[in-house]
Amino acid sequence: MIKKFIKSVGYALQGIRAAFIDQRNLKIQLFIGLLAIAAGFYLQISGTEWCLILLSIGLVMGLELINTALENLVDLVTMDRLPLAGKIKDIAAGAVFIASFMAAIVGVLVFRKYIVV
Repeated sequence: MIKKFIKSVGYALQGIRAAFIDQRNLKIQLFIGLLAIAAGFYLQISGTEWCLILLSIGLVMGLELINTALENLVDLVTMDRLPLAGKIKDIAAGAVFIASFMAAIVGVLVFRKYIVV
């Protein structure tokens, strides 16, 4: 049971690594997330604010991984430029965009009281 769990964690880490190698946006999102974490330490944000920031980072990065998986799946099914294939990719990218936009709003709401004097 434990061996199976450790194997599945290994596969998940391989998937994350593969996405980081291929996906520029994931690297950018990680960088912005690390900036938010550094700002949180520097500004000594509250526990609730940490939860909001970390959940936002996790949501954006998780959705980016799902978006990447869907893009790869669509490409596996067809390399032709089919309207439905493009629509699927656009919708998945839209989910990442919405989460990123909301995460930016969370960041502004959390950090503005520490920065605005």
